[in-house]
Formats: sequence, structure tokens, C-alpha cells
Amino acid sequence: VGYVLTIPFSTSQKLSVSEEVFIHVHTYHREDQLKLFGFFTESEKKIFEILLKVNGIGPSMAISILSGLDIDRFADAINNSNTEILTKIPGIGKAKAEKIIFELSRKKNIFKDHISPEIKTEKNDAIEALISLGYDEKNVSNTVSKLLEANSSSSTEELIKKALAVFSGHGGFKS
Repeated sequence: VGYVLTIPFSTSQKLSVSEEVFIHVHTYHREDQLKLFGFFTESEKKIFEILLKVNGIGPSMAISILSGLDIDRFADAINNSNTEILTKIPGIGKAKAEKIIFELSRKKNIFKDHISPEIKTEKNDAIEALISLGYDEKNVSNTVSKLLEANSSSSTEELIKKALAVFSGHGGFKS
């Protein structure tokens, strides 16, 4: 038996053809449709399910949000009421971004399981700097996350230097 799962970009980046993986599945059932959505982490699945509770956000938009931003950047946008980050996602205008922020900011503990504020600040500062240099946000976010996995005590400057090395082909992995 095979199943088709719709997955966000962040999940597809973590999958390998040669490895067996565990995917967290959300079953979306309405009277006229049955769809399966897969996530690499339980956190992604929880955020997806929370987004579905926001009026006007369906499963496709929730997948777009998770594909356009990693969870930490999304949490930062919500916590800091940063509509600019959300409006970079296709299909989200200023009004929808404000609505998402308004509805999710009332749920105080939805992002409590994410990385510490110190790491989040270093990570977000590095991501913002690299994006301002013209690098693609998805690629930058993925690369900086991998760098932090390798060394969680990296400073913003170290993250930027290492990411630039990766982008120029002199880093330790491909993003």
C-alpha cells in the first residue's frame, strides 16, 4: 500500500532516498476530500494544525507557510509582530499576515519548545544578514540551521562566515 503525502519544503530538505524515516502525518478530512500531510518533526505538525485553526488558512496555505519559513523564523515573526517576514510567503498579504499574528500571538506557549532565545537571536541575525546580501531565504535558513546543528555555540559572525563558505563551495556540506 502506498500513500501520497503533501510535505513542506523543510521536510523534503531533510529526507534522503537511502534512509528510512519516520514522518508525522496529519489526516485532513472534509466531506469532499481526504488528504494526508507529512512532517519530519512533531513541531512542524503541531504548527500546521495550529495554522489550520486560523480563519482563512487552509492546508495549502499552512504548507506554504511552513515551506517559506522555518519554525524558528515563524515563531520570531509572531512573537515580534513582524508582518514583513510573513508577507514574503506567496499568497500572504499584509492583512492576512496581521490576522495570523493576531490570532497566534494570543496563544502564548505555542513556540515554547523551540531553541533558546540566545541561539534564536544569533540564528535570525545571521539569516537576516545573508538575506540582505541577496541570498535565497530558504537556502540561507536551511544552511544556518545545519551550521547550528554542527556547533550550537556559533556567534552571528561565525555563522555568516561559515554560510558564505558553504555558498562559495568551500564549506563542509551542500545546502
